[in-house]
Amino acid sequence: MKSFITKWGLTISLVVISVHFIAQLFGEEYKVVEAISKALFLPTLMMYLYVQPNVFNKPGKNLVMIGLFGSFLGDVFLISKSLFIPGMIAFMMTHVFNILFFSKINSLKNPKSTILYTSIFLLVSFCVFMYLQLSGGMGKLIYPILVYMALISSAALMAIHVANNKPTKIIANNFWIPGMLFFLASDSILAFNKFDWSINDPIENIGLVIMITYGLAQFLLVKGFQLYFSTKTAE
Repeated sequence: MKSFITKWGLTISLVVISVHFIAQLFGEEYKVVEAISKALFLPTLMMYLYVQPNVFNKPGKNLVMIGLFGSFLGDVFLISKSLFIPGMIAFMMTHVFNILFFSKINSLKNPKSTILYTSIFLLVSFCVFMYLQLSGGMGKLIYPILVYMALISSAALMAIHVANNKPTKIIANNFWIPGMLFFLASDSILAFNKFDWSINDPIENIGLVIMITYGLAQFLLVKGFQLYFSTKTAE
């Protein structure tokens, strides 16, 4: 069973998320399938990563697994619209542990690249733009959402900083940075939809776009984690 998951774990995750996409397209009659497949997505990725022979008991593995568990809790909470705050807190946990993991690879005490400083400017500008666009509709949620925006932006910036570390440059550029950018895209679309579009101008199947970008984010991050631990083993 372990060797099967090691080999086919990502394929299983792809099947699970594809079922979720199809259930979303089919509408209300398939809400149960949609919810179950969403809840199963992260556990399949976590299982795939956990059973890799190069991951077990490696430094940093626990940070990664706790972060992924936070995403699982977030997915489960966000199945219900009434649990938006618990879901957001769960995803905050993901970003905190990703920040800790990336900082272990390349500490902020180390030299920073020009790309990092440019990225800080761009992400701060984007967060300000989102705040100006959506603050009117957020109400009392504005403060926890600002904290969330700071955390996910910090996780993205740490992924960019990791690319300044030569041994992890390729993994960061090909998996972690794109993964965090897709995460940002997914959450940004979700925020615009929740606080603006769904109220003023509903967009058909926007939830599918949110989940496609989110699914890509998690696939890329997990594959990057797996390759990192492989590299550490090889070293």
